[in-house]
Amino acid sequence: VYPVFYLIYYSMFSGSLISAKKTFVGLDNYKELFGSETFRMVLVNTVVYTVLFVSLTMVLAVIIAVWLNGSKHKKLNNMVEGFIFTPHVISMVSVSIVFLWLMDPDTGFLNMVITKLGFAKFPFLSSPSTSMFSLVLVMVWKSVGYYVLLIMAALQTVPSNIYEAAELDSTPKWRVFFKITLPMISPTILFTSVVASIASFKIFDSVNVMTQGGPVDSTNTLVYYIYSFAFRYGKPGMACAAGVILLILVCIMTYVQFGVG
Repeated sequence: VYPVFYLIYYSMFSGSLISAKKTFVGLDNYKELFGSETFRMVLVNTVVYTVLFVSLTMVLAVIIAVWLNGSKHKKLNNMVEGFIFTPHVISMVSVSIVFLWLMDPDTGFLNMVITKLGFAKFPFLSSPSTSMFSLVLVMVWKSVGYYVLLIMAALQTVPSNIYEAAELDSTPKWRVFFKITLPMISPTILFTSVVASIASFKIFDSVNVMTQGGPVDSTNTLVYYIYSFAFRYGKPGMACAAGVILLILVCIMTYVQFGVG
């Protein structure tokens, strides 16, 4: 509780990291933020990233979890589970450095493969139109295994006699999925969606390593913006004001998700 109130308190002062002197400015920091075109772009980037990341991650996690749960090939299941969960335990900085090389526009491995297949090089992180989606793909690859395990755990709790009854009635598999499986695991999907949304708002490491918010602020997200104001520009008051806005956005998003769920 104390850090939250101190964050709100400090957001109403101006000053620098190299001076103990602070000047009360009231809501001027907030006015300056919302009057900044860059900040508005940062908010849009954060929302776009969150929507893309959560949507792709949840869809893939549910599909993979349902497939693994219904598969009878135990060895294959173990291999797939290990393959998709391993990225989750790898350092985000390490993952970012690897993908920074893979997505290099000139010497990257992915573009080497693409050009060998006869296609033009893909810009990945070097173009404002593709950089955000490329960043999302990296984060989905790293995170999806964790959510797959959570959803698989939920699938294990669904009573098997429900599926047996559906099978006796010759119910189509797509109907079983939408009428039985999804409703039964919906609390877990809601929980994972909230966790994934909060995690997406906190994205920093991959942005700092791979793009530094560029090109042309196309991947500049709220946490990286806060970091820049605090430690690059030496304006902790502005950083705290942006932090308060981040706190409000996360609270609103969580409330809405639980309300919808």
